[in-house]
Amino acid sequence: MEIDIAEALRKKGLKVTPQRIAVIKTMIKGGHFSGEQIYSELKKTEPSISLSTVYNALETLKDAGIIRSFEAGGKTWYEMRMEPHVNVYCEDIGDIVDVDLDLSTLEKNLMEKGIEPRNLSVIVYAECSKMRKG
Repeated sequence: MEIDIAEALRKKGLKVTPQRIAVIKTMIKGGHFSGEQIYSELKKTEPSISLSTVYNALETLKDAGIIRSFEAGGKTWYEMRMEPHVNVYCEDIGDIVDVDLDLSTLEKNLMEKGIEPRNLSVIVYAECSKMRKG
């Protein structure tokens, strides 16, 4: 997924900063990240970056709708995947697995009740050690 990060930030009305670009470059590879994981990764190439700077960048990017966050296993996780999907938190192995399910019925039912979801995030806690591969 090749995107112009600076242009994406500008389109959302955000100032282009090296920290925001670095966070997005780390996350663009895909997956789920805690703030500490992103900080640890960025510290390798940006030794002067602070944990609070990483969290500030994450919150700004989340508020702008560039990334999303969810709570699972006592942590806040961040991801770039914005379309509705199910995040399965594997309690036994500590992984998070994306599962593509049609969530349109859930979204429709919510809207019929006058609830307009801006960030449809479904979290399932499960045991995954016996998960089928493929």
